[in-house]
Amino acid sequence: MPYLRLLRAGTLFSPGADLVAGLCAAGLPWTPEAIRALFASILIYAAGMVLNDHADRGEDARQRPERPIPSGQVSPARALGLGILLMAAAISLAPWPIYYAGMGMLILAYNYGVKRFAALGALIMGSLRGLNLMAAPICLSQAAPPESVQILAAAYALYIIAVTFLGIFEDEKRPDPRAVVGVQTIPVLVVPLAMFSLPEPWPATGIAILASLLFSLRLRRREMVWNQAAIRGSMTWLLLGTMLFTSLICMATERWLECASIAVCALLARRISRSIALT
Repeated sequence: MPYLRLLRAGTLFSPGADLVAGLCAAGLPWTPEAIRALFASILIYAAGMVLNDHADRGEDARQRPERPIPSGQVSPARALGLGILLMAAAISLAPWPIYYAGMGMLILAYNYGVKRFAALGALIMGSLRGLNLMAAPICLSQAAPPESVQILAAAYALYIIAVTFLGIFEDEKRPDPRAVVGVQTIPVLVVPLAMFSLPEPWPATGIAILASLLFSLRLRRREMVWNQAAIRGSMTWLLLGTMLFTSLICMATERWLECASIAVCALLARRISRSIALT
C-alpha cells in the first residue's frame, strides 16, 4: 500500500488515456509501437509522481506527514531509485526515446527546481500533459500532429495549468475564494470549446457542456468555504475530469471501444481514490 500511495495509483490511468485520445484524434490505428507508447506514458507519469514526493519530502514532513516518505514507510533512497528506474524504463520502451527523454528532463526540472516558481512550474506541468496527448502521433510519425490534435493538446495544457494552481491554493491557509473559483472555471470553458476542433463534435460536445455546467453549480455552492478539504475534493474531480475529456475525444472520433475503456478506467480511478488520494 505505501508504494501504491507513492505512485498515486488511481492517477495512473490518466496518462494512458491521454495517449489513447491523441491516437484516436489523429486517426491512427493500434500498432506495437502505439502500445509501447501507451506503457511509456504511464511509466514516465509514475516516475514523475514518485520523484515529486522525493523532492517534496522536507515540505511534506511539515504539511503532509502521513505520506509514505515522511512517515518512514518508504525511504528516500528507495523512492529515488524507483523514480529513476521508472523513467529509464519509459524512455527505453518508447517508440521514439528522445521524445520521452525530453519529457523526463522537464519532469526533473519541475520537481527539483522550477516548481518553486508557481507560474513557470504550472506551465511545465501543463506542457507535459499536452506533450503526452500528442505523443502517439508525434512518436509514430516523427512529424507534427494534425492541427486538431494541437488544439486539443493546448486546451489540455490550460486545464492542467489550472489544476496545478489549484494545488498551490491547497497549501494556503486562507486562499482567496475568487481566485480558487477562477482557476476552476478554466477547465469548464476550454473542454467544450476544444471539442469543436474535431470533425464530428456531437454528441461529445453536448456531454462536455453538461459536465461543465454541473461542475459550475458545484463551484457556486462551495465558493465561500474553500478550505483545504474542499480544494482537495475539487482537485479530485478535476483530475478524474481529464479522463472524461479524453473519453469524449474518442467518442467524437467514433472510436467507441477506446471511449468505453477510458470511461471504465475513470470509474476504477474514482473507486481507488476513496482509499488512495489522487493528490
